[in-house]
Amino acid sequence: MSDLNKLRWRFEQKADDPTVHKMFIYDTISSVGKFNWDTWDYDESETSAKHMRDLLDEIPNTDSIELHINSNGGEVGEGVTIYNLLRQKAQAGCKIVGYVDGYAYSVAADIIMACDEIHMGLGTSMLLHFPWMRAAGNAKQLRDFADQLDALWDASVQLYMNRAKNLTEEDLRSMMEKETVLAPDKCLEYGFCDFVDTYKAEEKPEGDPGEGNPDDPGKEVKELREQLKKQLKAQQEATKMLQSLRTVAPAAPTVDIGNTLIAAMKRMSVK
Repeated sequence: MSDLNKLRWRFEQKADDPTVHKMFIYDTISSVGKFNWDTWDYDESETSAKHMRDLLDEIPNTDSIELHINSNGGEVGEGVTIYNLLRQKAQAGCKIVGYVDGYAYSVAADIIMACDEIHMGLGTSMLLHFPWMRAAGNAKQLRDFADQLDALWDASVQLYMNRAKNLTEEDLRSMMEKETVLAPDKCLEYGFCDFVDTYKAEEKPEGDPGEGNPDDPGKEVKELREQLKKQLKAQQEATKMLQSLRTVAPAAPTVDIGNTLIAAMKRMSVK
């Protein structure tokens, strides 16, 4: 698939319910898009806070939003801004339901925390870590950068603790320092999601296969199995009778071999 066809963001209304608006963030959170060699400028980002703001403005506050996330994260400033835009929309009356479709890593996990209700599917995960950056400068400038990162870390902790349960701030900071990946069950335990969707196939009612449904192939399989059992039993009985004939003296007048064979063959016939 070419880069032009890669899904980064999608916005649509559900066909069966136009009051539900679906949003998909399937790429790195970035304030700018890809560099365009034709224009020698950056394209507009479809995962920026500005793009999110414009889309949210189009949605009535009486409607609801499904936000789907599959992202490794990105720029902290953009992600936190998107988080607050979503919270402002929720406070205005719009219900926001979040779905982790794959990864909600780094600042993408921040964004999903803005949802009123969070679902995670099997095999999905979240990654918590403290912010990091690339920097260059003298000693004073680098120390200033470190102070800025500490401030961003504190802000991230406050954001997660606003939703966390069964988790102390000290434990959360330790998890972020270790760069912890959380499976759905752990996210549920710590309050970072509300539902773990298993998407199990519909269970069949108990009973024999095909019971109550004459067209069910399971019924035919069961009948064939019973016929084979009867045939095997008849063959075993016939074999025993033939073996018993070999033990009888040939001159014995009381044994009618022809009738015995006929009886054995009748037993092998299964209706």
